[in-house]
Amino acid sequence: MNKGERTRKEILKQSIIYSSQYGLADITIGTVSKLCKLSRTGVISHFENKEDMQIAILEYGEALFRERVIKPAWREDPLVHLITLLENWADWTSEMFNEHQVSCPFIKAVVEFQNRPESKVRTYTIDQQNRLINYLSHRVDRCIEQNRLKSTIESNTIAYELYSLYLGHAITQHTTAIKNTEGMFKDSVARLLTQYQLN
Repeated sequence: MNKGERTRKEILKQSIIYSSQYGLADITIGTVSKLCKLSRTGVISHFENKEDMQIAILEYGEALFRERVIKPAWREDPLVHLITLLENWADWTSEMFNEHQVSCPFIKAVVEFQNRPESKVRTYTIDQQNRLINYLSHRVDRCIEQNRLKSTIESNTIAYELYSLYLGHAITQHTTAIKNTEGMFKDSVARLLTQYQLN
């Protein structure tokens, strides 16, 4: 990895942490130059414009998500795999960045850009969310194929319910007075899946 590649990686690393704290919309060339102690020109040389930089940050975050959440979740038993995936997903940002005042940068970006129909970043966030939900749906399909979950319920329905649980957890874990939200999230996932398991 040459110096330019190392600099770009550091920019993306610092930016995904910042996005997990304050959101992607607040990321600017000026913000990044301060975070990484670079000149504005030094930052601009790595990206064509602000939108391309924001999309690159989301791509970097997704690569981290695959490495830290998806890959370690693999289990031979498809149901255990699915449960482990959700458990890894629960607090992946705070565990990865060793910060407790962070939350999912993907969700932040979806909310920030949802009313910007012309934005390339909005298009990317929607595609990204669909990839995540489709991945969940494929994991549910595997459970159904191996008779770990009932085939009477469509996999995308279960995936939607699981994802909705995650959204609720991601948004409320830092705002509610309730303690042990991570444990409650895991219990909620277990209860939801129990109703779809074959006896």
